[in-house]
Amino acid sequence: MKTDVVKQEDVQVARRESRDEIMPNTAVRQDKDGFLLVAELPGVDDQSLQVTVEDGVLLIEADNAVASPEGHTLTLREISPVTYKASFELPDRVEAAGVKASLKNGLLRVRLPISEAKKPQRIAIAAE
Repeated sequence: MKTDVVKQEDVQVARRESRDEIMPNTAVRQDKDGFLLVAELPGVDDQSLQVTVEDGVLLIEADNAVASPEGHTLTLREISPVTYKASFELPDRVEAAGVKASLKNGLLRVRLPISEAKKPQRIAIAAE
């Protein structure tokens, strides 16, 4: 039985139409209500981002936007067009239906709540 969010290291990294696939930097922390996963996705907007949960696996896929401003010619580019891809095995106690994601300033935050039924319960003791 899994008890933590585990990053899958075997994600295929490939080259596609001069776009590298890379794994984003991530951090996961846990509190009493669940897990918070934060991924660095610079240059990504919500239109090119997909976050899915299926069969106990969280999958993140996104393309960064590398475009020249209108009316300008690109003379130097050190930011490469990339596809970010990462997957995480989720513990059984994560409630997939309650997963929420938000993107702001290149940081993706995914809230992974623990099912109420799987949270530790305090048992009242009756004195006799």
